[in-house]
Amino acid sequence: MPAHRVEQQAISIARFDVVGQDADAVTHFVRHVGLSDEQRNGFRSQDTLSMTHMGPPLERAGDLCPLHTRGTVPLTVDEIQQINVFVEELMLEYRAHNARESRQYVIRPHVRPERATDGTVVFYRFNCAGFVIEAYREAGIDLLVTSDDVIPPVSLATLINAYPDMASLLQNPAFRSRYELLGDGPWPVVLAGYVINALARQEGEIRALPHQPAAGDEYYPSRREGQAQT
Repeated sequence: MPAHRVEQQAISIARFDVVGQDADAVTHFVRHVGLSDEQRNGFRSQDTLSMTHMGPPLERAGDLCPLHTRGTVPLTVDEIQQINVFVEELMLEYRAHNARESRQYVIRPHVRPERATDGTVVFYRFNCAGFVIEAYREAGIDLLVTSDDVIPPVSLATLINAYPDMASLLQNPAFRSRYELLGDGPWPVVLAGYVINALARQEGEIRALPHQPAAGDEYYPSRREGQAQT
């Protein structure tokens, strides 16, 4: 399958492959994803990779290490160019509107328009998974079903695994409400692991049909009920 865990053996990484990082305290829980900004042969888990990812802020050619997961679907030259244009235009929009970290980022939904006072969309905000999903959609590859009625609801404890740097803030209902996390949950949040699991399929299936996430897909390999573990 085109997704796997990055181990000690050397692997090749293509430009705009999806790469992920695990939570420190939860085995195989994918807490962050981004796009490889370079092609690398002989990459090992201890190496540093140049990435484009929504930190926040959106960062290009930023280094992220270690990496724990990689998902790939062979991209055409045109698809790579479409993703590149998407990233460049987004960065230009952020600079034009002085969009700092808090204005670039969302938790729920995975992407949200930021509008001017007249209602015009001036740029889009993303979580890390949403940035990857929408970049691939720009290239005509729909990785994941992202509607609220399909995304599995997740608890506050799961969100804290995904956002450990915000653990104390997420305990505050007022802070959660700023990110459309109303009440005590659970909430339909697009998590990073869903993107890696979307790529744990054959290329033809990835291109033909978006992945429908289920509880357990926040991990890679998935821990969804009835799925064999490796």
